[in-house]
Amino acid sequence: RDRAKTFLARPAVTKAGTAVRVQVNIADPSDVDNIDVSTCDGVGLMRTEFLFGKTLPDEETQYRAYRKVLEWAEGRPVTIRTVDAGGDKPVPGFTVAETNPFLGLRGIRLSLAKPEVFRLQIRALLRAAVHGNLKVMFPMVAVRDEYEHAAALFAEEQAALSARGVAQKMPPLGIMVEVPSVAIAPEAFTEVAFFSIGSNDLTQYVMAAARDNALVAHLNSIRHPAVLR
Repeated sequence: RDRAKTFLARPAVTKAGTAVRVQVNIADPSDVDNIDVSTCDGVGLMRTEFLFGKTLPDEETQYRAYRKVLEWAEGRPVTIRTVDAGGDKPVPGFTVAETNPFLGLRGIRLSLAKPEVFRLQIRALLRAAVHGNLKVMFPMVAVRDEYEHAAALFAEEQAALSARGVAQKMPPLGIMVEVPSVAIAPEAFTEVAFFSIGSNDLTQYVMAAARDNALVAHLNSIRHPAVLR
């Protein structure tokens, strides 16, 4: 453990001397309780679907969760992904039963289809943004209209909070690159603040091989030339 602490305290650089950022991925706000913030450069991904357990979380529950992580980060960037439910992550009362859930209502598609749930998350994120360096990322975006629709909902909720005198801040809005349509034509998303590659789903869709099917697991390689391209 002492050796690990010594290693973590050292700056992250390549052999060529290029500095790199090392960020943590978390699935629950409590994950940061055992992480020394000085040993990382923030949160590269906070998954929020795990807040959506047996019951849908209300705005206050989400706000407290996001605020906790942002305050822990002490100004370091924190990227929070809007709920990526559906596919292999069903949420009672939110996701729908489908024949092929990986190609159905999941990620941002589901959030846009159920705005009453999505707006709660949006308000919680806008309020939490004043407590740190927040970036928000949308999952499973396939077309520009989905990003624009989600961004418009953020603008609407920000205006509503401002009118009520509630402290809020608009964070940069980015998208996951996990659908081939985005990887092939990223120039269609000129308004997006940032991109993050979701290698698991991108590989699955490029190779037409379900990542949870052992019979085709040999096809799911992020090193395949088609995926790398």
